[in-house]
Amino acid sequence: MSGVDWKLLVGVRERQKTVAMGVVARDRAAAEQSRAEMQQAQAWQQQQVQDKAMHWQATAGALSHGECSVAQLRHAGAWSAALDARIAEAGRLASQAGQAHAQRERTLDDSRRKLRAASGDVEKAQQMQQRAQGERLRVQELRHDEATEEATSQAWAARRPA
Repeated sequence: MSGVDWKLLVGVRERQKTVAMGVVARDRAAAEQSRAEMQQAQAWQQQQVQDKAMHWQATAGALSHGECSVAQLRHAGAWSAALDARIAEAGRLASQAGQAHAQRERTLDDSRRKLRAASGDVEKAQQMQQRAQGERLRVQELRHDEATEEATSQAWAARRPA
């Protein structure tokens, strides 16, 4: 493991984490946008349903007051069919927007998992770098101690009468 450039590895892992953070930010913005689009589509669908309900309330009110002819009733039926088509289209769009949003959320979850993994990789590389530094220091101290012992032994041997 001594051949590993831990500083370089940590730098690479940190860059990967930075890229992953950018991806999460991008995916979060896309998910927020798709949520807004889904809510807008759902609101439009609700508005179409309310418009039809108001149309038939107005028609029922006109009928109860005797102010509605057969032609007006036919017109009300035709308009109701047009409103049904709008409701169906709004439902289709709301469903598509919901599916698109669900996909964006899955993408965001995936990018968050990748960010967590990249963060873990940075932490592991930093820990390995610290361990390697600690091992280098321990080996240096051991070599220093051995050299000191050798020098002391040689000095002692040199002072000893032959």
